[in-house]
Amino acid sequence: MAEIKHNLIRHSSGVSLATIVSRILGLAREMLLSRIVGGSGYMTAWAMGFMIPNLLRRLFGEGALGTAIVPIMTYTFEREGKDSARKKLSVVTAVLGIILALICIIVSGISLVAIPFLQSAPPRVLMTFKLIPVLMPYSFFICIIGVFGSVMNSMNRYFLPAVASITLNVVMILCLVFVCPYYSSTPMDMLYALSIAVLASGVLQLAMMLWLLEKDKMLPSLMVSGFFSEPVVKELYHLTLPGIIGASFLQISFVIDRTMACYISDYAVPALYFSDRLIDLPIGVFAVAMGSVVLTDLSRYAARNDIPGMLSSFKHALENILFLCIPVAVFTMLFSKPLVHVFYYGGKFGEREVAETVWAMLFYAAGIPAFSAIKIIVSGFNARKDMKTPVKVAVSCLVLNVILNLILMWPLKQGGIALSTTICSFLNCAILLYLLRKELGNIHLGQIIPSVMRTLAISVYALAVSYFVYLYTVSIQIKFLPRDIVPLTVTGSVFVLLYFVISVVFESQEAKDWMKLLRLKK
Repeated sequence: MAEIKHNLIRHSSGVSLATIVSRILGLAREMLLSRIVGGSGYMTAWAMGFMIPNLLRRLFGEGALGTAIVPIMTYTFEREGKDSARKKLSVVTAVLGIILALICIIVSGISLVAIPFLQSAPPRVLMTFKLIPVLMPYSFFICIIGVFGSVMNSMNRYFLPAVASITLNVVMILCLVFVCPYYSSTPMDMLYALSIAVLASGVLQLAMMLWLLEKDKMLPSLMVSGFFSEPVVKELYHLTLPGIIGASFLQISFVIDRTMACYISDYAVPALYFSDRLIDLPIGVFAVAMGSVVLTDLSRYAARNDIPGMLSSFKHALENILFLCIPVAVFTMLFSKPLVHVFYYGGKFGEREVAETVWAMLFYAAGIPAFSAIKIIVSGFNARKDMKTPVKVAVSCLVLNVILNLILMWPLKQGGIALSTTICSFLNCAILLYLLRKELGNIHLGQIIPSVMRTLAISVYALAVSYFVYLYTVSIQIKFLPRDIVPLTVTGSVFVLLYFVISVVFESQEAKDWMKLLRLKK
C-alpha cells in the first residue's frame, strides 16, 4: 500500500508541476486580458464566444469521452497489447474527427446566418456571434488533443501531455503583448486577432501530441475501413453517451449561469469569468492532476478486480486533495480583494471591476474543496465503467442549481450564481460518496472526516496569524509592481509555511507523505 501512495503522489506531482506552469501562464494571460480588453462589454463578448469551444472540450476532450477512454485503453494495454490499443485509438480518432467537423460546420453556419438578424441586439451579443465562426475550429483541435492526452495517461505518461497544454497560454500572451496594441482603437479587430492566436495554438498542440504518440509507437492510422462497426465504437457509445448527457446538462447549467448573468449588468459575466479563472488555478493544479492519475490507478485495480486496492487508492487521493485545497479555500476567501488587485487591477480594469469580481469570488472560493473532490469521487464510478450514476446525480443537482440561481441572483447578483454553484457541488459530492459507499463497502469515511477537521482547524489558525502579517505589511507598495503584490506574497508565504509546519507537528499523514516524496526526489 505504501507503493500505491508513493506512485499516486509522484505521478500527480509531475502533472501538477507542468500544470502549475500552465496555470501561471494562464493567469498571466488573464492579467493581460483584464488590462487590455477590460471587464465590461468587449470582455463579455470574448468570454461568451470562447465559451462554446470550451464546452465541447469539456464534453469530448477531457470530459466524458476522455474519461471513458482511460479504462478502455487501460484494459486493452493490460489484456490485449499495444497493437490492439493503437487500432482502437485509430478508430476513435476517425469517428471523433468526423463528428467534430460536422459540429463546427453547423454551429459556425448558424452563427453566420444569425448575424444579419442581430443588428439591433446589444453590441455584446452581436460581437459574440461574429467571434463564434472564427473560434469554432479550435474545438476540433482541442477535443482530439484531449483524447490523445487520455491515451497517454493510460500508458502512465503524465508530464509531457500536461506540458502541451502550455501552448495556448504562450501563444495568447504573445498575441496580447505584440499584436493587440496595434488594435487598441478597434477592439473588435483585437478580438479577431486573439481568435486567430487560439487557432494557431490548437495546431501547435496537436502537432506536439502526434509527436509524443509517434515516440510511443501509438500514432493513429487513418487507414481504417468500416470503423463505425468496430466494437470499440459501440463500447464508447455505451460508456460515453450517459457521460455526455450528464456533462451536457452541466454545460447547459454553465450556459444558463452566464446567460442569466448577462441580464444582471455589463460587469456580471466578466466578474464570473475572472473569478472563475482564479478559482480554477488550485483545481487545475491539484484536482485535475490527481484525478487523471487516480482514474488510471483505479481502472487498473478494477481490471484486476482488486477492490481493497481501489479503496486504498481512493481514500488516499481524497485525503490528499482536501489537505491541499481546504487551506487554499480559506486563504482565498479572506484575501480575495488583494488577489484580484494583484492579478487584474490596472489599465481598463478599475475599482468597479475589482469590486464586482471580488463579490463573485467570495462565493466561488468556498466551493474549492467540493470542486476538487468531485474529480476524485467521480473517478470511483468511471473506473468501473459506471457512467450513469454520476450523470443521474449531476442532473438532479442541475435542476437545483437553476432554481437556486433564480432565487439568489436577484439579492446577491453574480454572487448568488456563484453561491448556487458551490451549494450544488457540495451536495453532489455528498450524494456520490453515499452511493459509492453502498456499492463498494467501507471507504473509510470515518477516517477521512477527522483528517478534514484537523486540516480545517490548522488552516484557520494559520490564516489568523497570516492576517496580522498582512496588516503589518499592507502599507508596503512598490510603484512599478501590481498593487498588493508585496504584502500578499509575504502573507501567502507565511501561511503556507505555518500550515505545513503545524501539520507536521500534529503528525498529519498527508504532510508526511509529501515530505517523503520530497526526500525521494532529492
